[in-house]
Amino acid sequence: MAALAHHSNTSSLRLTWGLLIANGFLIALMLALSKTATTQGMPAITYAFWQTLIAGALLLVRAGPLRSMTQNALLIYFLVSGLTGIAIPNVVAFYLVTKLGAGFTGIMYALPPVFTFLIAVSMGLEKHNWGKILGLTLAVLACIWIIFQRQSDIGKFSFHWYILGLLIPGALSVGNIYRSLAWPKHSTPMTLASGTLLACAITLALFALSTNTPLISGDFGPGLVKIVSLQGVLTALTYVCAFEIQKRATPVFYSQLGAVAAIFGLIIGVIWFNEEYPLTIWLGVLLVVAGLKYSNRSNPQ
Repeated sequence: MAALAHHSNTSSLRLTWGLLIANGFLIALMLALSKTATTQGMPAITYAFWQTLIAGALLLVRAGPLRSMTQNALLIYFLVSGLTGIAIPNVVAFYLVTKLGAGFTGIMYALPPVFTFLIAVSMGLEKHNWGKILGLTLAVLACIWIIFQRQSDIGKFSFHWYILGLLIPGALSVGNIYRSLAWPKHSTPMTLASGTLLACAITLALFALSTNTPLISGDFGPGLVKIVSLQGVLTALTYVCAFEIQKRATPVFYSQLGAVAAIFGLIIGVIWFNEEYPLTIWLGVLLVVAGLKYSNRSNPQ
């Protein structure tokens, strides 16, 4: 019986790690697609709106009765989760990716683990674990090292771009904690992902209207439509995986998703956009991986 339980726990852990790696790749791929679309003239807010609307609509088909998604508690959950987990970080990321590159913007997704851990410890959700603190600190210091290395390459940009980038890990960290604490009982990851995406789309539509940002334009040709449609499908897959991970793991474990996305972001930046990174940045990537591995050497779930 003990051997069977151990095998079950091992299989569950492998599945959770598999979902984390796949989700990180999907996030990095979405950043690359967003750079392609926004450099062709589509505003970041517009792109994020169609991305979340298409994804939310696709998942709504499988989410169950619409009536079950209109409870007040669920609507609040969808709104807060959509703002912190999607709207704020994605709009900032889609905007910065044209300024700082896909690889660098992806690094911002590597910072939430330590932020999330500190919030979780302060709220009593995580125990003080010096091994975890050391591992996460190493990963974050490696990310900071990468940022400073890249700054010498793109120093023509003002420092406020980097400050703006910190909104990404800040919002994601708050969202990681909130989704776990407020997880509605008897709700499936499919339902929560669909509602969160649609709530985000509505919020982005209102923001676009208030800023006179066009959601539809004759300048958006067939090529852009194809990219946005593909982004919508990828986003649907991404957030189903994301909520499945959040259901299975702690907020701190889930927050490491960003570091995985950051590594894939650098790789895609090299392959897709011919971005060049010196050896020091790849050494930083190895330190990020080492730090995260050390922080998860025991009880990762």
